[in-house]
Amino acid sequence: MLNRQIRKVGWLLIGLCGACDNAQEQKNPVIVAPSGSVATPSVPNPPDDFLNPAWFKVACLDTFRIQPQGDYEYRTTQLIQLTAAQERKYLQSKPRPKQSRKEQPYYFFSIQRNEPARQEITVLYDDGEYFLQLLRLVYNAQHHLVNQEIVAAYGADGGQVTESVGLFVNSTRFHLTTTDEMMMGEDSISTESDVDSTVTTYAVEDDKFRKLTQQSYKWHKVRPLGR
Repeated sequence: MLNRQIRKVGWLLIGLCGACDNAQEQKNPVIVAPSGSVATPSVPNPPDDFLNPAWFKVACLDTFRIQPQGDYEYRTTQLIQLTAAQERKYLQSKPRPKQSRKEQPYYFFSIQRNEPARQEITVLYDDGEYFLQLLRLVYNAQHHLVNQEIVAAYGADGGQVTESVGLFVNSTRFHLTTTDEMMMGEDSISTESDVDSTVTTYAVEDDKFRKLTQQSYKWHKVRPLGR
């Protein structure tokens, strides 16, 4: 008799556990993708139309450098120049006279980030003579320009070439290396030049750049002709 009562209680407990399991399954149902389909995770809201990727002809940059996409032929045939309205929208500065925009144009360069809460692009500025600057522009969720920095530069005038190359070492450090090379002589087998180089390190916080250190180097370069 006692054994039968124990077995009866055991079966009741098993039934109760099964009912709990069924209730839990109904409370937290498992969603299974239909046969032949792939379940995809939810994604954040896509960016709006503040930026048009078709305007930016240069791929996202790991190292900020102007050449070769900034050379004259590529710049004038491939890059898209900002209109007066686009200068006001993206540079968020006062309107410029038509002649200034013609002689000192801005060009869309690369999209670095395009998210609802943050947009980051680069634009190329031509000073109208021989010097180019690459500007990094950062916008917030309301599309307000929160920072503008020169992250690269290039200039060539006769026997002198100046180039600045920028690199984010990490999210809080930015290095800008500027090299100024002056041609000193040439013979039948080689060219000689003097080189001045400066490496500047910036701390980056809230998209603001603050200079930390600057180191300078000098050397004499001999280069075989054709290199």
